[in-house]
Amino acid sequence: MAIIKNNDASHKKVLKILIEDYLERDIAQLKDLYRKHPDKALFVFDGIFQLLSNPDDHIDADDLTGDELEGAVLEWHPLLTPVWTKIRKAFLDHKDNAPKEREKYKKMMNAANDPSSSLAPYKEIVEAGDDLSVLDGKTYDIRLRRSPITIKLSFASDKFAISMEEIRVIDRFLLHLKDAPTDIFRACAFCGKIIIITRKGKRYHSGCAPKAKQKERWERDPEGCREKERNRYHQRVKGNGNDQEKEERS
Repeated sequence: MAIIKNNDASHKKVLKILIEDYLERDIAQLKDLYRKHPDKALFVFDGIFQLLSNPDDHIDADDLTGDELEGAVLEWHPLLTPVWTKIRKAFLDHKDNAPKEREKYKKMMNAANDPSSSLAPYKEIVEAGDDLSVLDGKTYDIRLRRSPITIKLSFASDKFAISMEEIRVIDRFLLHLKDAPTDIFRACAFCGKIIIITRKGKRYHSGCAPKAKQKERWERDPEGCREKERNRYHQRVKGNGNDQEKEERS
């Protein structure tokens, strides 16, 4: 069942199932519904499953037992209710405050159009700097639990206006990852970070190959490497001494 993005009867039915019959009930109520009225519960659970299940899994509600269907629907409930709770709070705030803001805006515009009002000289500024789209476009930040992702929600033009770009970024990343063969993924032999095998024999993350070779040299000939380090140190100290002597002579 696809979600229909318009205000027809089908969309209302979808929203009734998801919100009124599902998210506005707690898990105990859903379990109680299944226990006392299994036929009604399975009808509701079937609708929820069709709306929220991944179509790529090719699993239909008819393929599940009643207990399996209940389990799937109850598993999704705690994932969705924190988001819905915040959206509901934003909606109720909007419903309470939007009429007041509209009335305030109306009075201000009436005053600006009244020649005897103190706002009359500022009519052009009022008209240019304030409009209902701004008032109705108040944005609510919906933070996902245990996630840095924020959904931007507003009620511009009396509709649920939702920006989900951060979620879409994750979706697009996962789509690139989907169906990728596991044998092209490997842990770097030096730092352990994941590398993608783009050529035969690739073993290291960017910049790790020379570090790995140096480590191998130290393991193979630690005394020789220490001698080289001592010589390099002495050359550096000697060079600094010559520079200091030149400065004193000058």
